[in-house]
Parts: sequence; structure tokens; C-alpha cells
Amino acid sequence: MSAVHLRKSSSMNKALINTAWILGEKVMFALAGIFITVYVARYLGPSEFGLISLALAIVALITPLVKLGSESVIFNRLAYNQESGLLLIGASKRVRFINFLVINTIITAGAFFYFDTLHKMLVFTIIIWGSYFITTEIYSVFFNATLSSKFNTIAQNGSLAAAVVLKLIFIHAGATVAFFAAANIIQWFLSWVIKRYFFNKQIKLNLQAARRRSRRHARHLLHAGLPLAISSLSIALYTRTDQVMLGAMLDETHVGWYSAALTLAQGWLMFPVALMTSWMVGINEAARNNNIPFFERRIKNMFLVVFFMALLPALVMGVFRDPIIALVYGDSYTPAGNILAITAISSVFSAYGTAAYRVITVMGGYGFLLKKMLFVSLLNVVLNYILIPRYGMIGAALATLTAEILSALILNAFYQKGRVLRLQVTAFLPRKAMA
Repeated sequence: MSAVHLRKSSSMNKALINTAWILGEKVMFALAGIFITVYVARYLGPSEFGLISLALAIVALITPLVKLGSESVIFNRLAYNQESGLLLIGASKRVRFINFLVINTIITAGAFFYFDTLHKMLVFTIIIWGSYFITTEIYSVFFNATLSSKFNTIAQNGSLAAAVVLKLIFIHAGATVAFFAAANIIQWFLSWVIKRYFFNKQIKLNLQAARRRSRRHARHLLHAGLPLAISSLSIALYTRTDQVMLGAMLDETHVGWYSAALTLAQGWLMFPVALMTSWMVGINEAARNNNIPFFERRIKNMFLVVFFMALLPALVMGVFRDPIIALVYGDSYTPAGNILAITAISSVFSAYGTAAYRVITVMGGYGFLLKKMLFVSLLNVVLNYILIPRYGMIGAALATLTAEILSALILNAFYQKGRVLRLQVTAFLPRKAMA
């Protein structure tokens, strides 16, 4: 075997191992997260669990604003010029810190007028300001770009394990909700410390490059990252708008019920997402080789498997929604059963839409995705505003379901003359009809 083939084989093996670490992180993180989330929700009750869920939804909304799309820009730069990528990392740290201070100061000021008790304000503030360790953290993208994702897995799962133990201790001790808010911060902090340690160890020869100040790199981040930030914010809006608007228009208890149903509905999505990640390797290879028949066949197979992998758990939760809610959360979460069926169906289209999103990125449709996500997120806000006052949680669930169907299927008709939608539909046809 030639030296070139050996290098290619070694590179491919490293990429596959890196992918395995990423999948391991996501699956273990999701499973442990679901377990402790359900346990904590059952202990705290709908109102206090809803308060934490509302704060976490706000964190999800401010994260794209703090990061300003810098992760993709840094990832691409690190792939071919590590020293320049480290300069971007240093610039991104400073930009994120300033954004975090400004945004959180505004949100905290608004929270004083929203919450009716000092206790609720304290819990909300702990989570919002503690999110510094995840919104400004830049080390994950470095490890992913340098095929060293095992360090992300070690940090994420190690900190999660510590948080799970801590929350179990708090439950046994009968602690208040503020302790569980603090446990989230401790988890984020531990992950940040571990990643920072491995990052400094990895780049000890280029440590000065990462600490150098470069206004040119900061300007580049703002210019190149802003469209990506808008796209990320749009995604966060249409996935978190329902919880935020339920809190604003109703109360934290409704957020708690809704979040409980959402946790069950989306808990199994790591399996189709893991499948997509591995499947996309072959799809990207077919795209690079310009092998259109193989490319489209792989896409159809992925759409088909993802859909049925997502559908089966959704059907179970839809049919047995009330017994499942009672068994998992207890009688205080009974109202969550009313929306579990809807959120389960939404999750099917969410998984299907994620597969379509990844296919469109391979086809280079970044501009289309930006427009689509902006439209869907704004429509979701409008629908929530109209439906929540009339139908409460069911209205929020229906608004999200509508947004997911549009994003996953219907709006794809406007990309490349409906090519992606055609692949989605024909994936369900018999093989002879597809030939």
C-alpha cells in the first residue's frame, strides 16, 4: 500500500474515532440528562421545575447572541491554519464576554419587573449569570476541529456525572430549588475547567497566539459570523419560543407541565441524530465524488430510516400519554398528558427536519436555510401569541407543530425546484418506482 493511501486510511480512521466520541458524548449526555431531569421535575413539582425550565430557555435564546456565529468561522479556520484559528479564538473570547455582560444586564433588569418574589428572581439570576460558562466557552469547537472530541466527551460526561450525584444529594436532603439552579452552574463550570485544562495542554506551544489581541480578527468574526448568528437565533427562537411565551403569558407552572412533556417527547431524538451523523459521512463522500445516483439513494435511505425511528416512540407516547405521565412524573403533572401526543408528533418532524437541514447544507443551501429559519421562527412567535391566550399549552404545542411541519417538509419545495422535498417524498415509494 502506498504512503498516500496509508495517510488517507489513518486520517479516515481518526475521523471515524472522532465521530464515535461525538456520538458517545451525545447519547450518554442525553440519557443521563433525561433521567435526572425527570427525577428533579418529580421532586420540585411543576411550578419550580417550570421556573428552572424558563431560565434555561432564556439561556438557549441568548447563547446565539453571545456567540455571534463564531463557532463555524473558527472551526473552518482551524481546519487549515491553527495559528490563525487561535487568534480567532482569542478575539471570540473578548467579543463573547462583552456580549454576555450587555445582554445579561438587560435581561436581569427586565426580570425585576417580571418576577413577583425575590426567591424566583434569585433562581432565575443564578442560572442566567451562571450560563457564562457555556455561552462564552470556546474550547469545544477547537477539539472538534482538531479531531480531539474525546476531550469534550470527558468534560461533558464527567461534569454531568458530578451534577447528577449533586442533584441526587439535594433531593435526599430536601433542598430548595435554588440549590438545583446552582447544580446546573457547577456542572457548566466543571465542564469549562476541564476543557480549558486540556486546551492549554494541547496548545502550550501556541499559547501566546491564543492570548494575542487582534482587532482584525475580531472584526472578521463580527462580519462573517453575524449571518450564522441570525440563523442560530432563529433555530433557538422556534424551539424555545413556546416555553418563554408560556411563562410570559401564563405562569411558570404551565412551563413546568409543558417542559415535562417536551422532555419525554424529545428524549429519544439522540438515536436518529446519532444515525444521521454516521450516515452523513457516506452522503458527503458521494457529494464530493459527484456520484448523483448514489448520493440521492443514500439520502432517501436516511430519510426513510430516520422517519420510522422517530415515529415508533411517538406512537407509543401518543397512545399511552396519560399513564406514561403519571408513571414518570406523578399526579401533579397530569395536565402534561394533554400535550404529550402533540409534542411527540412535533418531535417526529423535528428529526425529519434535522435530516433535511443537513442534506441542504451539503448542497450548499446556507442562504436558503437562513431565510427559512427566519420565516419559521417569526411565524412561530406570531402563532404562539395568537394561540396561547385561547388554548394555553395546547396552543403552544400546535404552534410548534405547525412550525416543524413547515420547516421539515413544505418550505423545502422552494429549494432547488423542490429537489429535497422530492427526495423526502419518493423515499417512501417502492424501490422499483424510485428507479
